[in-house]
Amino acid sequence: MKAFKKSISVILVLTVLLSLLSCLSSCFDTSGTQDEQSEQAELTEKDEQSNQGEQNNQGNQNNQDNQGDQDNQGNQGNQGDQNDQEEFTEGLEFTLLPDGTYAVSAGTAINLEKIVIPSTYNGKSVSAIAVEAFYEATNLKSITIPNSIVSIGAYAFVLCTGLTSITIPDSVTSIGVSAFYGCSGLTSITIPNSVTSIGGGAFINCTGLTSVKIGNGVTSISDAAFGFCTGLTSITVPDSVASIGSEAFYDCTGLTSITIPDSVTSIGWSAFAGCDNLTYNQYNNAYYLGNGVNPYVVLMEAISEDITSVNIHENTKFIYDSAFDDCSGLTSITIPDGVTSICYATFADCSGLTSITIPNSVTSIGNHAFYNCTGLTSITIPD
Repeated sequence: MKAFKKSISVILVLTVLLSLLSCLSSCFDTSGTQDEQSEQAELTEKDEQSNQGEQNNQGNQNNQDNQGDQDNQGNQGNQGDQNDQEEFTEGLEFTLLPDGTYAVSAGTAINLEKIVIPSTYNGKSVSAIAVEAFYEATNLKSITIPNSIVSIGAYAFVLCTGLTSITIPDSVTSIGVSAFYGCSGLTSITIPNSVTSIGGGAFINCTGLTSVKIGNGVTSISDAAFGFCTGLTSITVPDSVASIGSEAFYDCTGLTSITIPDSVTSIGWSAFAGCDNLTYNQYNNAYYLGNGVNPYVVLMEAISEDITSVNIHENTKFIYDSAFDDCSGLTSITIPDGVTSICYATFADCSGLTSITIPNSVTSIGNHAFYNCTGLTSITIPD
């Protein structure tokens, strides 16, 4: 019985031991699995973090690339703006006009020898050279005027004595009063067809001018426009011109020839006074100026104060200032129907004249036209 109990005890102990062993084995397996799972989770998390890092790095790189592209595009745009901006002289002054364009003047560039004017400024057209823009810029030798300029203001280049040449673009329509007064260094000037009027005294006292070309758009040459241009030797007034102002070519002592078209309807007082070297066309007892087709447009003067009669050419339109002044022996004169104007003091001191008939074509009689005609007893003036 004792042996049986002992056997049972041994069996129970073995059973317990086996159970313990089984339990321990099971625990160890579970711990291993958990550790493996933990390690796997850690590895997975690290992989995810690594992937996320790579994605973030990739995103950052993309952002940097995009930013670089944008910066490059911006730089290209800025470069484009710089390329679009015209080069022009620094220091020029721009004044905004009521029409939204700019007028330009010298500003702090007044003492420069070379000036370039832009066609645009701040995105707006530069349309005018301002009044007195380059007044007394005596150092100025060269200036570039763009095609955007439509007007050259009064006194714009007064006494720019260093200026030897200038190109007026076809865009210019008007040249202001005394615009080039005293530019003695100018040797030639071309006035483009776009210009319709030359302001009073525009080129007065430009003593170095030897060549002037007046465009076909000019309709009037104003008072003293070329006065005292002593270097001029010849000039052609285009067919577009209707009026020549007073003293327009006053004292142009070097002028030997001038062409006057039939289009001219008025000639001002002393327009050619002092032009003592002009070559005239002669007809009967008088000298004339005109053109190739009609050499007798203007009767300039009698060939002598001693004439007693004169037959004025039928194609004559003007009897010029003092043409018969002091021709005291002149007793009669017939004025043809084509004459439109009897100018200043035309018959002054013609004391031998006793009568005169003025045709219907005459529209103007100048001051002192019959001054001191003491023998004149009758005169007929038409409607």
